[in-house]
This record gives sequence, C-alpha cells and structure tokens, in this order.
Amino acid sequence: MSNLSQDGPPAAVTNKRDRPQFLWAGGTIFDVVLDGTQTGGSVALLDQRGVRGDTTPMHVHRDEAEIFYVLEGAITAWSGNDVLTLEAGGAIYLPANQPHAFGIHTERARLITITSPAGFANFVRGAGTPITGDLPAQWEFDLTSIMSAAPLHHIEIVGPPPALPTS
Repeated sequence: MSNLSQDGPPAAVTNKRDRPQFLWAGGTIFDVVLDGTQTGGSVALLDQRGVRGDTTPMHVHRDEAEIFYVLEGAITAWSGNDVLTLEAGGAIYLPANQPHAFGIHTERARLITITSPAGFANFVRGAGTPITGDLPAQWEFDLTSIMSAAPLHHIEIVGPPPALPTS
C-alpha cells in the first residue's frame, strides 16, 4: 500500500497575470514564477528577458546552486576561468560558491533561472523595481540597489561585468 500523505509544501500553481515582475539593470525583466513561499524554500524559478549587452558582474552565490536554461537568443557564461556560449536549448549548472557571470550577446534573449534553495527570488525582489501597470519603453536602474541587496542575500560581487566577446 502506498503512502499518499503530504510531507512538504502543497503543489503550487502560478499564472503570469498574477506574478510579480521586476525591472532590472540594462533592459532585463525578471518574472518570479515560483519562490520559496510556494516551494517550502527548496527552489525558485524565474523567467528572465534581456537585451544585447546586459551582463552581470562576476559574483558568487554563497547559499544557492543556479541553473540557466536558454529559451531564446544566446548568452555568454563565465564559470570560474571558463567562457562558454549557450544558445537556445543550452543549459549550465553552477554550484554554490562558484564565481560566475553571464551576458546576452544576441539582440534579445530569454532564459529560465532555477536556484536551490530558493533565496535568489528574494534578492530579485530586494534589488529590482516592481512593474506596476504597463512596461515602460526604457528605464533608469540604480545599480547601488544590487550592490546593497547582494550581501543581504549571501551574494558576493567579486568583479565587474566581463566584456562580451566581439564576434
């Protein structure tokens, strides 16, 4: 006989119209699909859209492993000393404490970000600007919000954004 009792959080369902979205540096927009409140803290799932040139600083997540799965466009990912190109359908797993960064080198890109445990979604909320109403055509973003939110979420900025390859 199987045990059908529930030992964790209940199943979570979200719909795009009900989820928070956040403006980020450059032309990046984060859609927080699932966060720790919905997954018992085990995992976060974010849908991220950006434009050519959007590049993160080199950083380290002290608590979370991270996965990027590219849905559209292409990115360059830096993991330790490795420089990798990921096109649509490509994925990379980055363990906790691994210095990394990524940048978009196509006109636009869309990727799914998964972190475990789920704390990264709280960082996005803490540093991003909530979208209320229509998406603005462009926006100013204060990078100090990322720099001040990072240590609160055990993320260490260890270097500037790397330069994207020219070809």
